[in-house]
Order: sequence, then C-alpha cells, then structure tokens
Amino acid sequence: MANPINGDGNMHQNLNKFPFVLAFIALILTAPAAAQNPHGKIHDAWGVRCNTPTGAPAACQIFQNIVVKDSRQPILNFAVSFADDAKTAVGIFVLPLGIYLPSGLTLQVDDGQIYKLAIEICALKGCRVRFGFDENLMNLFKRGKAARITFSGGDQKPIRIPVSLKGFTAALNDLK
Repeated sequence: MANPINGDGNMHQNLNKFPFVLAFIALILTAPAAAQNPHGKIHDAWGVRCNTPTGAPAACQIFQNIVVKDSRQPILNFAVSFADDAKTAVGIFVLPLGIYLPSGLTLQVDDGQIYKLAIEICALKGCRVRFGFDENLMNLFKRGKAARITFSGGDQKPIRIPVSLKGFTAALNDLK
C-alpha cells in the first residue's frame, strides 16, 4: 500500500484521501513569556503562536498542523510548550475522531526508538495524546530530521503521518 502522506516540509503538510471524518481542536498551552512576543514567527515546518490574556504574560507554543491535501481538513495538530516550571517541555497531539483507540499512538524520530503513547481523552473536536519530553527525547527532536506518528483508523489499519523536524530547535528557542 502506498503511503498517502505527502510530507513536503512546509508548516502545513498534506495528506491525500483519508477514510474517515477528520476533526481538529485548537490548543492553548501555558509557556513562559519571552522577552519579545514571538507570535506568528515561522521556522521552516514549525510556527509559533501566543495567547496573551489581558494583564498576563504571553503563553506561547510551537506547533505544526497536518491536513488532508484535497479537503484541507486537519488530521494532526502537534504542539509543544513548557510547563509552569519553564523547564519541562510538554507535547500534545490532537487526532481526529473515529480512530481505533486501543492501539494508542506511536512516535518515532528518524529510525530510533519507538515510543508508545496512550490516547488520553476524546471530545467532540478530537482525541488528545499528551506527553512530557525527557532529555533523551528532546535531543532526538532537536537533532532529528523527521518524526513518524502512527495510529489506527477506525478500520484498525495503521495510519502513518510524517512530521518534519526542520525548524524545531529554532522555534523552541523562541519560547525560552
């Protein structure tokens, strides 16, 4: 079976046809405020967005959205921010509804170790997977070329989505 993913390294990667209804949920995570608000900056495949409530420091995250090529429907949203301690990086994937939940999600950087992650919760707009970056995983992301996210569709067939890591380190540096 040919891979239906078209990863062109742009911030919005594309998928060809996809067998189930896709959904997307916007993420707002907390992160330390930068000296300058980096909102709107683009670093290759990664963007930076900030939410600045009145009177509060900016809460910023880096993100990458992957969409179905033909319909432009979101298939995966991946965001990274820092927890309140400003040292621990937290990643969140939002997957579409209609996926097979028991298989969870796997994450692999280049040809390295495969990390198995549980799907935390599904709501009306998508299913969320949240994880913390340990030092090893963060180094893999900083040095890697691509991550591969795999989960199962409702038909229990694996769906593999490439995520470009080009610009990850530069975007992450905007959050510090």
